[in-house]
Amino acid sequence: MGLIAVIVLVVLGNSLGPDKPSTANADTAAASTSEATAAAAVAATEAPPTLPAAELMAKARDKSLPTSERLEQLRLISENYPKSSEANQATVLRPELEMQRNTELNPVGQQWSYAIQEDGMSGKFMRTASVSSTNGFHFDFPYEGRQQARLLIRRHPRWGNDVILSIERGQILCSSYGGCPIRVRFDDEPARTFKGNEPADNSSEMVFIPGYDNFARKLATAERVRIEFNVYQQGAVVADFDVSGFDRKRLTQ
Repeated sequence: MGLIAVIVLVVLGNSLGPDKPSTANADTAAASTSEATAAAAVAATEAPPTLPAAELMAKARDKSLPTSERLEQLRLISENYPKSSEANQATVLRPELEMQRNTELNPVGQQWSYAIQEDGMSGKFMRTASVSSTNGFHFDFPYEGRQQARLLIRRHPRWGNDVILSIERGQILCSSYGGCPIRVRFDDEPARTFKGNEPADNSSEMVFIPGYDNFARKLATAERVRIEFNVYQQGAVVADFDVSGFDRKRLTQ
């Protein structure tokens, strides 16, 4: 009887087996997921309502709004109301706003560096404006390596006003009888020749260009200045400067 009882228990256990998962619960979960996905898809396709063309144009003309936002209003007008009178207005206004945005992203005059320093001997202030050349130079040994020229406009309480051209390394050629020959060209004007002056300490990396008042006046309206000078063992070198946005008032305040 003991053996028969064991066999019966084994047979019953195999017939019952482990609990099987409920297919009803799985179907319910799948249905819920499908409904949620469908709802999300519908929500994604429902864009916010577009304002009337007149309101969009009013926002585009609102100067208190960021330029990028005003341009977005013009885009919405062209996209949603292409045949409206506002679309024609948008076509006229867009170039102005695009130019304004470009100016905001690339402000004129940002290449200039301005500085104020107290002159210890007079107690007054020296003011300078400087800009680096847009082109670079590669001189021979021992001045090898890329370098740029620098244009400095200086107002000094004791030494007066100066226009100074300098390089990082090298020897700007000057002579005791002819000075330092310099040629300067503003924008597309004819180049003018100047007799530059050596610094008092006889350093060879800089030269003083005469005619401060005229030079500074021209800088105020010029976009580009090219300065040609001679460098030892290199010949004539031309430094090209972007001088747009020069603010002369910052040297007189």
